[in-house]
Amino acid sequence: MTILVFATTGIAAAHPPARIQLVYSEQTGELVMTVTHDVADPATHFVRQAEIRKNGETVISERYSSQPSTDTFTYRYMVPLSPGDEVVATAECNIGGSATARFIMPGQTGTITTKPGTTPLFVYHAILMVTGIVCILTAGLLPVYGKRISGWYRLHIILAITGSILVIPSVILVFRVPYLSAPPSIFAAHVVLGLLLLLSLLAALLLALIRSRAGPRKALIRSAHIWAGRTFIVLVVVNILIGLAAVGII
Repeated sequence: MTILVFATTGIAAAHPPARIQLVYSEQTGELVMTVTHDVADPATHFVRQAEIRKNGETVISERYSSQPSTDTFTYRYMVPLSPGDEVVATAECNIGGSATARFIMPGQTGTITTKPGTTPLFVYHAILMVTGIVCILTAGLLPVYGKRISGWYRLHIILAITGSILVIPSVILVFRVPYLSAPPSIFAAHVVLGLLLLLSLLAALLLALIRSRAGPRKALIRSAHIWAGRTFIVLVVVNILIGLAAVGII
C-alpha cells in the first residue's frame, strides 16, 4: 500500500520550498520526498538540507550543494515504518525558510504542519538599509528645503546620525547574507558597491565633523561633504537594483 500526504508553506519572499509531497511504499520501505522549490538557478539557490524524523528522532539528514531542477524534484530514502509511526519531513532553503510535511502510519493523514522558517537575512539587510537611506535622504534635503523649520540643523544632524547607525550594520550584514539566486558576479558587485557606500558615508560624516574647524577651508569642506552625500545616494540607488537582482526579485 502506498501512502500519500502533502503540505504547502512559504513566506512573502517566496524563497522557501512551496510544497512537500511524501509517498511511502510499505512493500519496499521507500519514502519518496517530492519538493517544489521554484528558483532561477538550482546551482546557487537550492534546498540545502532534507531531514526525515521518525517518532521525533532524526533518521535521515542529507545536505546538498544544488537541487536537481528549477522547480519540482524528488529524493528517495529507505525508511522502514511500522503502524503508528509518525514521520516529519523538512526541506530547508539555502537562502532561508523551510517547508514541513507530516503523516502517521498506517496511512491516515495526520495534522498537516507548516513551518514558515527563519526570515532570510537579506530581509533584515534591506529593512535596515531602506530605513537608514530614508533618514539620510531626509537629512540631506533639510539644508535645501527645510531651513524654515525651527531647529532644522539639529534635526539634520539627528537624522544623519540615525541613518548612519542603521546603514552601517546593514552594510556589514551583507557579508552574512547568501545572495545565491544570481551568478556570483552579481553578488560580488553588490558587495563592492556596499563597501563604496560605507566609505562614502563615513567620508560624509567625517567631513561634517571637521567642517566647523576647517577655518578658511570651511567652504571647500562643505562642498566635499555635499558631494560625498550625493555619491552615497547614487550608489544606494544602483546597489538596491543590484541587490534585488542578486536575490532573484528582478
